[in-house]
Amino acid sequence: MLAIALVVAAQIVNAQSQQTPSGGPPRDARPPAVTGMAAIRGRIFAADTGRPLRRARVAVSAPELGPEPRQTSTNVDGRYEIRDLPAGRYSVTVTRAGYLQLRYGQRRPLEQGKPLQVLDKQAIENVNFSLPRMSVITGRVLDEMNEPVAGAQVLAMRSMYFEGRRRLVPATGGGPAGLTDDAGQFRVLGLPPGTYYLRATMRDTWTVSENGVEQTYGYAPSYYPNTTNIGDARRLTVGIGQEASNNDIALIPGRAVSVSGTAFDSHGRPLAGQSVSLTQETRGPGMGMFMSAGSGNVKPDGTFTIKSVPPGEFKLMARASGERGTEAATLPILVNGVDLDNISLVTSSGGSITGQIVADTGGAPAVARDRVRVMARLADGDYDPRMGGPAAASPDYGRPKDDWTFALTDVYGPVRLRITLPDGWMVKTIVQNDREIAEAPLELRNGEESSNVQIVVTNRVTTLTGQLADDKGAPLTDGTVIVFSSDAQKWAEDSRFVRSARPDQQGQYQIRGLPAGEYLAVAIDYVQEGMWNDPEFLESLRRYAQRVTISEGNGVSLALKLTAVENQTTVIREPSTGRIDTSEVSKNVIRNALRP
Repeated sequence: MLAIALVVAAQIVNAQSQQTPSGGPPRDARPPAVTGMAAIRGRIFAADTGRPLRRARVAVSAPELGPEPRQTSTNVDGRYEIRDLPAGRYSVTVTRAGYLQLRYGQRRPLEQGKPLQVLDKQAIENVNFSLPRMSVITGRVLDEMNEPVAGAQVLAMRSMYFEGRRRLVPATGGGPAGLTDDAGQFRVLGLPPGTYYLRATMRDTWTVSENGVEQTYGYAPSYYPNTTNIGDARRLTVGIGQEASNNDIALIPGRAVSVSGTAFDSHGRPLAGQSVSLTQETRGPGMGMFMSAGSGNVKPDGTFTIKSVPPGEFKLMARASGERGTEAATLPILVNGVDLDNISLVTSSGGSITGQIVADTGGAPAVARDRVRVMARLADGDYDPRMGGPAAASPDYGRPKDDWTFALTDVYGPVRLRITLPDGWMVKTIVQNDREIAEAPLELRNGEESSNVQIVVTNRVTTLTGQLADDKGAPLTDGTVIVFSSDAQKWAEDSRFVRSARPDQQGQYQIRGLPAGEYLAVAIDYVQEGMWNDPEFLESLRRYAQRVTISEGNGVSLALKLTAVENQTTVIREPSTGRIDTSEVSKNVIRNALRP
């Protein structure tokens, strides 16, 4: 069996205690630094040569350590040691330039890592990693005359469920974007093994005269090998550490057009003297890329024109500052060789959400306020008029005040409230005027204030634990557990009612902080991280799952057998390994996903 990570089974030695510490984390406002006598040791090797890797960075994190991970680097023999650790369930991550980042227990691309259970005063030996080389895709970008194009941007992209729908997002890695050189050549670096789409973009335009008429042209975003339609694009599969070469992309020219319309503020006044801009955005989990595609000034009568816009998908944005603050508007548009006119932009003020965080006992939570943050998660970033999100540069945005009140400003709906809490605490409910709103999108219109929001948190945290087993009942140490509400209305990205976990080295899984309710639980061999954000995927798991009821503040034990799941999505078999990559979906789904 070929896996991307070779993790030698950890051997527990010098175990002086087989009991985990009783009780939860400290409840004072600023818990002291936790130290212990446990240790994690191992070696890091190159998977292709077997030689030890020096200067590989090893990071371990656990709730007992607080928000900051503990880090070290390997020596010339590839050895590392992290000491003075308290007991806990640790995530171990290894990074090294030129190699794939791996997490302990990760066997395949984009899989969650496993927790490493560390008991009090134990030394965990031989937590070893073999790091594969990063995969590379190379080729050239050519124009319609088969001439090389310099300065084109090339992205490797994959399909995933993101921001409420399935779409193409940039692949993660050390360097997924590449610019062509003077010979039109590109190298897309830092890729894990998998299946990708290549997209090339070029912002240049040019004007030609035909029969005395001047016309401007530009290049549409083009997919490998020579199409603007993702449904007709060809996928590229790269193996572990493989360089897939000679993948030439032909740019498709198209007529550049004018985009025109009117821009007014919320009071009906023209945005005279302000600018309307076009931006091409490429977003994915934890990242975003923005490229300007032109702008136009608003005239005294409110009209604007942006000329020479090449084909592609863009975000039309307007902002205005006045006596009553900043107003903004955005509109996703598709440019496809035809002038767009009569577009109407009307700006509005961002709304605000105010409220208070309280413990279920009625008082203030006994945690450090700097460990708590409230955020308003936008349902669809395509309609966010702010570059980079709300108050992106402010580290205090969403932090509660001394009296545990909070205020979120510059909010454009619909949004869902999300709150980060230290381990040992969970959200019990979110209410507004006695109405539950924890999973209900809040729609704020033109400066509207949504007040009296109460976020109730508790330290009576629910737990779901159990052992994984095969179909004969024998213990297993690999697989992924997915637990999701039996009510499909509660399925959403970052939902409190959908969780996943992988088992530790003994095959024990643990999920903490699920709200009380009825759930479905299933264990499957492999799933890419984040797949459970897709409601269609969860629906496909329903018939395989076991029902379990979780009550407030209680723990539940549920043994799960590994289930062979027939995925509802189209699957792609990797030719080198025979493994199934469940990230791909049918062309029709992808084609529809690229439209708002």
